[in-house]
Amino acid sequence: MAAGLRALREEMADLDFIAGLSSGDGGLGRRLYAQLRARLILIETLLRRLLVLMAASIEVSVKMPVIPEAAKPLSGTSANQIAPSQPPSAPSHPKHPRKRGFPYLPRLRERTPPGSDLFALLSAEHSGPRPAFRSKTPLAHRYCTIMGVLRRPERAARRMAFTLARLRAAGAPRPLCLTPLNLKRASEEISLIAATLPERVARALVGWYDTG
Repeated sequence: MAAGLRALREEMADLDFIAGLSSGDGGLGRRLYAQLRARLILIETLLRRLLVLMAASIEVSVKMPVIPEAAKPLSGTSANQIAPSQPPSAPSHPKHPRKRGFPYLPRLRERTPPGSDLFALLSAEHSGPRPAFRSKTPLAHRYCTIMGVLRRPERAARRMAFTLARLRAAGAPRPLCLTPLNLKRASEEISLIAATLPERVARALVGWYDTG
């Protein structure tokens, strides 16, 4: 694990040397932007899996939320019969949105369902010339977030341990870990780490319920 973290730090230093991602000033060409974004996503994926291996050796205990007696439905009644008459109030949103944090679980992308105005939307997006440069601020934010985890991996591993413990206590199936496919521009060491991590993660989570 120490060698894997060291390799990720070297990869991040290489990205900072290429595009100066430690600061969000300036712009990048669209092709370079896409290449750097793909490499950051790969580093984030490998770092998450290394944290899983570190978390496997940390013992934590979590307590499932206890439903109070007053909130439990009586026998012979349904949830619709005891539902409150007033609609629930909308959750309050903070005035200033929080910055992107490190995702301890991979985020699933939501696809927009096709509708009648889908082609009109696509034509509107591609009607004008696309800008040649993109701001590197989003990449800089992702870079700084990953570097914050790499500076204190033990702290992040403990948070990962609590995340995994809550999922396991809730009866969730074992997390699926596959070999990343986008290894085109990865170094030899990074490619080797990416190829060996799925098997090591599967062994670390061998006690989980698996649907088979």
